[in-house]
Amino acid sequence: MSNKNLSILFTGQGSQFPEMGVDLISKYSWVKERYQQSSDILGYDVLKKQENPELLNLTEYSQPSIFIYTSILIDFVRDKIKTSGSKITLAGHSLGEYAALYFANSLNFRDMLKVVKFRGEAMSIVSDPAKYMMYAILKKEDQIIDNSIFGNGVYLANLNSDKQVVICGLKNELENFKEKNALGKYIPLNVSAPFHSELMIESSNLFKNKISDIVFNDVETDVISNHMLINYKNIPKLEYSNQLKVQIHSPVMWSDTIQKIISMNVYNFIEIGPKKTLLNFIPRNFTGEKIAITNNEELENYV
Repeated sequence: MSNKNLSILFTGQGSQFPEMGVDLISKYSWVKERYQQSSDILGYDVLKKQENPELLNLTEYSQPSIFIYTSILIDFVRDKIKTSGSKITLAGHSLGEYAALYFANSLNFRDMLKVVKFRGEAMSIVSDPAKYMMYAILKKEDQIIDNSIFGNGVYLANLNSDKQVVICGLKNELENFKEKNALGKYIPLNVSAPFHSELMIESSNLFKNKISDIVFNDVETDVISNHMLINYKNIPKLEYSNQLKVQIHSPVMWSDTIQKIISMNVYNFIEIGPKKTLLNFIPRNFTGEKIAITNNEELENYV
């Protein structure tokens, strides 16, 4: 990959899988130590929790697990990327924003894992599979969705690309919404809370209270927020916790985030996380290089 302007993207929730980290633990002793450290911080055996897919899909467990795994990938490649001569811009999808801030050295691993733990716990209080649902909608590329159709318990949660949006809300209202609005193919997501909607305000307030003692450092590189498109480098570090709070109950404006990054003359994208997801949302007319770093083989190819 050339040393032109580079953007690194960090995957969010939904990318988890039970074997995360196992291949790396068998090869690198420090990775095993990272998982032991994580278990000590969280108060439970991380790898044991990951063995149970049902537990791993609960937001209070999936969020720390995804961050731990992503942090390991970051620690393998960060120095190489930072010394490559590239101008770096970071962004993360929802939970991935925390990995972006970790890459930018806003917090050390221990403190960022605590923040992610608090986020998962705060968001879990709204979780109720009998009450809430989320759907991804695969729509036609040129189809315009009128925001006026949302409301009455149905919310636009993610604008991922020209072809995909995610909605959430009350289960019965979502079913009525589907019948009235033929927007495309509706795909139910394996989550049980209305993430990134105003129904999460209680969670975001609880989260802000839990992280009140956390002291963030100024980011060392550009980090684009995925809900307001602000650059963390342009706001005081005392404002970081409020940005993260508001993100919990605000839509993820991912398509706009990518367009903003491309407008910053970025020529290459790297996605770091458990699974390749976000590179699929890059516009088809983007001609730069795109690579994923999701496992040991891809790590070795890059490093």
